[in-house]
Amino acid sequence: MIKADFSKSSYLFLSYPKGFSEEYETLIPFYNELIELIPRDIKLFVITNTKKVEQELKAMFRHKPNVDTIVVNYFDEIWLRDCMGIFAGDTIYKPIYAPNYCTLSKEGKYFQFLDKVIRRLLSQAFTSNIVDIPLVIDGGNFVHNTKKVFLTDKVLEDNPGKNVGEIIKDFTGLDAVIVNRSYYDVLGHIDGYMAFKDEDTLFISQYPDLSYLKQDIKYIEMLTSVAKDNGFKVIPIFDRPIDEPIFCNCKNKKTRSCLYSAKGVYVNYIRFNDCIIMPEYTIPKNSKVEYNWTNRKLLESYGFKVISINCDQLAKFGGSLHCISFQA
Repeated sequence: MIKADFSKSSYLFLSYPKGFSEEYETLIPFYNELIELIPRDIKLFVITNTKKVEQELKAMFRHKPNVDTIVVNYFDEIWLRDCMGIFAGDTIYKPIYAPNYCTLSKEGKYFQFLDKVIRRLLSQAFTSNIVDIPLVIDGGNFVHNTKKVFLTDKVLEDNPGKNVGEIIKDFTGLDAVIVNRSYYDVLGHIDGYMAFKDEDTLFISQYPDLSYLKQDIKYIEMLTSVAKDNGFKVIPIFDRPIDEPIFCNCKNKKTRSCLYSAKGVYVNYIRFNDCIIMPEYTIPKNSKVEYNWTNRKLLESYGFKVISINCDQLAKFGGSLHCISFQA
């Protein structure tokens, strides 16, 4: 059966950015803190790209017996949610990873290399069969329980001429609910807006009434309506997006800000059973809500143990905690 984020979890993958591109290396202190926060009952696989970094990690985290390392030469990818696949216990469904958006696009050869490497990693960690799905899908655009999956229509753009819903159903057994993506959303990743609390309930972002968020608020209202129409209860997570562009060298755009920071997105958390590692952010002082405290109390009211980590630096790359993690 397909494993959802609320299913029992025992394993986590992260990649460690030392030796990655120069910008990713600025995240090393963040990753050091995050690794310390991973519960000891979760087996953590940390991907590095040199033996030297592996030895440094082993020395640094020798007090954490749940941490294991995997060395992959030339690895340079922090967004594991997008490329690792869909875990189903005895099977891992592996879509094609070929992201096609603005500055995050790279040469196809690297993605072919990455797909081969990911298969090797998964085979090393699990005995599960790896089944290829003939669709281009980023894991961030695949939010599901054990019966339905929400995706934005970016999946239709990436798979022209294919019956996406039928293929997903044939391979995973999930009914696809495909919604429009937000007007400003280059990535089209739905995990920036929603997460399943349990089989019947969705956490969905709720935004403050700010003028620059008017279009986004309409989008959230649409998502909430679709979720309810599909029989789900909805609980708001109080997101507070910051107007923080990510500058790029995109030549075919009138603007150099094609992507936006994920700062203020709280629904993009990591969950281990009844424990949630929740992103925190530095929110403008004139905000009427203390978002870090409010969301912590909200999640705790539903019985979760909440661990917080500041994600300001990570968010500058366009993603948050759910984006960099793969669970099983």
